[in-house]
Amino acid sequence: FFSGLSSFINMSLRKALPSATRVLVNLSPSVVNKGGKPSVSRIGAIVEQLARAHAAKKETVLVAAKGPTPSLYESLFEQYGIKCSMVKSTDSTGMKSEISEILAKGAVPVVREDSDSEVAALASSIQADLMVMLSNVEGVYTYDPVKKGAQFLASLSKDQEVACGNTGMKEKLAAARQAAANKIGAVIANGNSDDVVSKILQGANIGTLVSVEADPSLGPLGICENARRGLRDHQLLDGEKRSELLRRISKMLVDKADIILEANQKDLEQAAKDNLDPHMLARLKLNKAKLETLSQGILGISEQVDPIGSVVGRLEVTPGLVLRQETVPLGVILVIFESRPDALPQVVALGIRSGNPLILKGGREAKHSNECLLKLIHEEIADLLGPHAYQLVESRDDVASLMNMDHHIDLVIPRGSNAMVQSIQRSTKIPVMGHADGICHVFVDKAADISKAKEVAVDAKTNYPAACNAMETLLLHKDVVSAGKAPEIVKALQDAGVTVYAGPQAQTDLKALGLKPTESLSCEYGSLECMVEVVPDIDEALLWISKYGSAHTECIITEDKEAAQTFLKRVDSACVFHNTSTRFADGFRFGLGAEVGISTSRLHARGPVGVQGLLTTKWVLESQSSHTVTQNASGKWNYSHVKLPVN
Repeated sequence: FFSGLSSFINMSLRKALPSATRVLVNLSPSVVNKGGKPSVSRIGAIVEQLARAHAAKKETVLVAAKGPTPSLYESLFEQYGIKCSMVKSTDSTGMKSEISEILAKGAVPVVREDSDSEVAALASSIQADLMVMLSNVEGVYTYDPVKKGAQFLASLSKDQEVACGNTGMKEKLAAARQAAANKIGAVIANGNSDDVVSKILQGANIGTLVSVEADPSLGPLGICENARRGLRDHQLLDGEKRSELLRRISKMLVDKADIILEANQKDLEQAAKDNLDPHMLARLKLNKAKLETLSQGILGISEQVDPIGSVVGRLEVTPGLVLRQETVPLGVILVIFESRPDALPQVVALGIRSGNPLILKGGREAKHSNECLLKLIHEEIADLLGPHAYQLVESRDDVASLMNMDHHIDLVIPRGSNAMVQSIQRSTKIPVMGHADGICHVFVDKAADISKAKEVAVDAKTNYPAACNAMETLLLHKDVVSAGKAPEIVKALQDAGVTVYAGPQAQTDLKALGLKPTESLSCEYGSLECMVEVVPDIDEALLWISKYGSAHTECIITEDKEAAQTFLKRVDSACVFHNTSTRFADGFRFGLGAEVGISTSRLHARGPVGVQGLLTTKWVLESQSSHTVTQNASGKWNYSHVKLPVN
């Protein structure tokens, strides 16, 4: 009997599952059979997972639908040095006794049973801690999953009512409820998913967990419902109260720096053991200077004018009928960020200022730092906003499930590697705001001041090489090369520790510099590396940026104002600069206080996204008496459409 399960009911039931010592795994006909024949590959995969559980000293009982022969199970288990024995008894007392004897010998009992209710009765009879029911569906949904809007349930109580889509699932859910009533954890999951049993036994958010009492914060639907509560709580706060919360968080980052740095040190020590990439390690590391900068940025956000309810426009539709457009929060936002724990207080601050609840997923390398920061933030805001307004999810499985919650999550903001951002963009229907690449260019025009070119290029590359706004490609006008100025610029970068690669034309024009040829014309190095290429004129520089850039940030170095204006107007990127390091493409440096990221999208928000990028608008129409369309059609009112002052 798994006594530990019930003690975790008010915490995380999933976290209790790894403690299960006696596990019954039930394979439905859709798992063991395929096309009328035994599915050897699928059964073999399940047996392999049971072998792992057996090696971890768990007692495993396999209950499978009829079809495969006993010899198949015997041969599959034999591959792992495990004996299995078919249970021959058919009455409950005999089966219980026989299973106990087989388990006592260190073998795996195999029971052939098709009835879900009988499987649940058996789980109770043998005092299983956990019953895993595998079929060909992910688990339980709010209603028939083939219908639009059906939401997956990661957790529910034995008494919670749902409208199952088919008879098979109704029977499985009834069996799971039967097991839960006997304080046995029951998980309904897809037997065709990779490592499904192993993941469940590790406490992963796989399938639907049915238990005595469900934790509403568990699972994607519960997380989203909590976030919606956070949105409603935000609506009760005025601008001054939100400012007060931000001032508290700003002060906390300084006052409790030692606590935060202690948690961060745990992450750094683990990162060292894991041989984390040096550039990611730099992002992971916090210090008092970083926390002070964070504090000042959040204090700046607290001093901003309340952005919610700001009137964008007013219009008299007809006499006595006034329409206005005003700003409102976007809604529930999922923010995914890698390595940088300093991103967490930044985005929470922007969430508070803009009235948006956030679901946060940080990188596992920053686990202790993120948990500590959010715990301290919750303490500061507890009297006005509950913990549901800002939630931290841990596993990739949680994120994968949340990606399907397009009816509940309004926006996804990924901050991380190219691969991570692209993966998210491909895997969700939810709008994604961000950038997949940060391939930034510095173009040194023929009219450039070479001292400025050296200073800007070195800063753009070396100030923070891993940043998305760091220079990755240096474009040189051919006249800069013919004037003999190119070596100065390249040497300045090399003296700063940068490895410079040559593009196709540079391999010829700068051959004397002995640069290695580049392997890619469109590369985000994220380190002390960059490429240099030679272009014939500003038009070719613009074509190069359009073809190989990522529409992030570009810069021209020139003293020719006409050339500068041509570049600034024609470059189609989120940020475009003149004689300025690309590193200025940042929310804090732009006076936004902080940013949730930089967007290269052409929709909604572009460039560093601060508070304004997290707002949308709604239309409010107010009548001084009463207005109907019929009245207008009859001539009582005429459409005037007069623009009114916004204030």
